[in-house]
Amino acid sequence: MNILGCLDVADRGDYGLNDQGRTIVLITHDLAIAQQAKRVVYFRDG
Repeated sequence: MNILGCLDVADRGDYGLNDQGRTIVLITHDLAIAQQAKRVVYFRDG
């Protein structure tokens, strides 16, 4: 199931996926977006 493929970029709605026990992986260079997450993992050198 890929509901994210049909979302508008401006759509920042809460779909409750994380509350359902699902893992969400978001890759971004935008720190404002990353700061909205419960947990942030930073990659260095790769």
